[in-house]
Amino acid sequence: MLTGRPFGGVVTLINNNLRKITETVKYDDRLVIIRTGNLLFVDVYLPCISTVDRLEICESIFLEVEYCRERFPGCHCVIAV
Repeated sequence: MLTGRPFGGVVTLINNNLRKITETVKYDDRLVIIRTGNLLFVDVYLPCISTVDRLEICESIFLEVEYCRERFPGCHCVIAV
């Protein structure tokens, strides 16, 4: 059983009515990208300032977002940090 305050991770909840037109594009422990119609929803958990290799982690996250934007050029993007 977990105790204390857990850290990290992102989640995206999707209404059942939208599930048929929703596609999971990318997910990992710090990033979730879904496409619903012509919208890309990006949920990001950025590392805190004391995290080792913080800059490299942020660069990796934003490169993934950029790659997904290039994959779906006709989509508008909503980013939650």
